[in-house]
Amino acid sequence: MDSITDNHYLFYTLVFIIGACVGSFLNVVALRSLAEKSWISPPSHCPHCEHRLGLFDLIPIFSYFLLGAKCRYCKAPISWHYPLVEAFTAFWFVLIIWHFDITLMGYGMLFFSSVLIAITITDFREKLIPHEITYPSILLGIFFTALAGLNVLGTMAGIGASYILFDFIAFYGLKIYPLLHPEIKLLEKEPPESIDSDTEIDEAFGIVETNTEEEEFEVMGGGDAVLAALISAWLGWEKLVIAVMLGFVFGALLGGIYLIDEMKRVGILGYCIKRGFVWMVGFFIVGTVLFLGMAKMSGASLLEPQWAVAIAIFTIAGGFCGFIFAGRKVSRPFPFGPALAAGAAIAMFVPTEKIFGQGG
Repeated sequence: MDSITDNHYLFYTLVFIIGACVGSFLNVVALRSLAEKSWISPPSHCPHCEHRLGLFDLIPIFSYFLLGAKCRYCKAPISWHYPLVEAFTAFWFVLIIWHFDITLMGYGMLFFSSVLIAITITDFREKLIPHEITYPSILLGIFFTALAGLNVLGTMAGIGASYILFDFIAFYGLKIYPLLHPEIKLLEKEPPESIDSDTEIDEAFGIVETNTEEEEFEVMGGGDAVLAALISAWLGWEKLVIAVMLGFVFGALLGGIYLIDEMKRVGILGYCIKRGFVWMVGFFIVGTVLFLGMAKMSGASLLEPQWAVAIAIFTIAGGFCGFIFAGRKVSRPFPFGPALAAGAAIAMFVPTEKIFGQGG
């Protein structure tokens, strides 16, 4: 009789089911970590009516649709993020096993990915990366690195470097940010008693949210440094470099989405788009003159494809800068953890020996 691993369809179906179940548990881990509750007790229950959920209510992915996205007991709506996390985790488990197979590395990456997913949930919901998830996972990552015969010293160096890098960004970011957003300094000078906790300040630009509890402003949170250390613990310093670089790219995209949403909310999106277009025209003219001079100096024709690409990139970059500059007073913090986690997820599959000339 063939083993289950010989039947690929049955095998990957089983991996998918396991991944969906793990995704369901990760929802519990993330939300209960934010609430500072036990992951195990009490059993799963509706967050609205607190009725204990039955087996029919806990089928990953399917229960959401079978119940019509509502609690069976109190009819309260069920958030769409539950089936999304379950489905994503299921597909991600299949991808990891397909790539790494049933090996020590495969098992390790399954666990590491689960941690990244849980962290992504918490950071998206509350801009918080719980230490009860990250710190034990860092220790397990170091143990895994040693067990797999990987570069433990390089891993430890990456952990230390990650703390230094993100602390550097956090410290100097606080120095630079007020220069770009002078309204932050003005708010800091306001006496606390002059600010009504029930009133939103500068509603046109959304500088201050209505909140009775003041939240300390940060350019880069301490949880991001711990997340970078976690990535180094599991992937090594080489893949940490790749993950951080990709993380900043994804972070820029995520920040752009948040910025556009905020511009739309306060009604200045159209104005910013127009200013961006004006900057594009200006950068196109400057870029054409600049690259025409460079082409003449090199004896090449401006009609060659590389010059057209260079002008296009220069023009688009200029338009983007104009768009950002026009909306520079719109300030809305966004979580960097999900972007860094996405970078780590991709770096997981990158063969570092082709980049660094050695194994990761």
